[in-house]
Amino acid sequence: MQGKSFSDMSKKQRYLIFDIFIAYFAMGLYLILIGSALPSIKAEYGISYGIGGLMMSAQQVGYLVIGVFASMIARRFPVKAVYLGLGILAFVGLALMMVTGNPFVLLFAMLLTGICKGSTCNFGNQFVSTMSGSNASLLNLAQAFFAVGACAAPLVAMVCGSSWRLAFAITIAVGIVMFLHGLRVEIGPDAYVREEDTGKVDFGFFRTKVFWLCAALIMSYLAIEGSVMGWLVTYFVDSGAAKESTAQLLATALWGALLVGRFASAWLSTRFRPHHMIAVMALGVAVCFTGLMVSHTMVPMTVSTIGLGLFMAGMYGTTLGGSENLMEKYPMCMGMFIAIPGIGAALTQSAIGTIADSIGIRGGMCFLYVMVAILLIAAALFFAYHQKKAAK
Repeated sequence: MQGKSFSDMSKKQRYLIFDIFIAYFAMGLYLILIGSALPSIKAEYGISYGIGGLMMSAQQVGYLVIGVFASMIARRFPVKAVYLGLGILAFVGLALMMVTGNPFVLLFAMLLTGICKGSTCNFGNQFVSTMSGSNASLLNLAQAFFAVGACAAPLVAMVCGSSWRLAFAITIAVGIVMFLHGLRVEIGPDAYVREEDTGKVDFGFFRTKVFWLCAALIMSYLAIEGSVMGWLVTYFVDSGAAKESTAQLLATALWGALLVGRFASAWLSTRFRPHHMIAVMALGVAVCFTGLMVSHTMVPMTVSTIGLGLFMAGMYGTTLGGSENLMEKYPMCMGMFIAIPGIGAALTQSAIGTIADSIGIRGGMCFLYVMVAILLIAAALFFAYHQKKAAK
């Protein structure tokens, strides 16, 4: 197994890992709940597809901006304070969406959720990678807890029925519990290396080929996952493919598949090389997304949705596991893994909303084929890079 396992860590390190798992669970819950509630929010506040797309893009903008600045902020303030302070912003955003339909406030609220998402991904991945020596299994396990929250979100939405505000209130309560648990964590140099500790801010990772391959994989994956996450229920309902209750069940099936897939990826990562797994997952995503786009009946839609979840599941953690320990060598690297891919994901989600206003949501979702093509090309180059390196 690559790196250090959970059982080999100290009690302090295990507590921090567990806190990251809680943060990922909460992130999955609020991100998917926003997508599940979007049709109701759209109807109640009278917003267009275009505004909905801008809301999703605002979330991605927050995600990519904090990717650039999280490490810089952590240089000037205690890492724990930054980790906890940025980690609570999503729940402030949910509260704002509950009280007003003003488009500018909605965009700001979504920006806050994106900042929180970027912070959790930035610090969470760095903590896990540094403490475990880039153990791909643990990185995938953290992503699995995201899937647990994501799987729970549509169920919360269904239980709350038409009251999306009640669903948001439940999620805010989870955020408060997360924050209180985080107050007890200890974050030392064994979990996070500050740039001033290394003596300089090093951007040497920009000169490595593997960084750009990983960035392309993460960008295309995040664009596909974020768009499916935000638009899936709306796509099923507005295209007439399924009723809202059925669409929520399909969303639950997607994240149930992601949950299974991420635990499976954590196990498979101990037995297979990252570039082999990435090649298989990229092909699977392309096939299942195509199946989802051409399906008009329940059985192929369900099979394609579950397959898409299974193949997307391990993409993020496995890519980071194949990054050749860049995050340990360069503290700014994780921020760039968030910022650069975030630009593509933001533009993609905005484009889907704009196209949907003109030719319908099905046409908007077909724009994702651009990202599917990039994913396949990046996966092929990633595979060739590691095969060549292994041969040497």
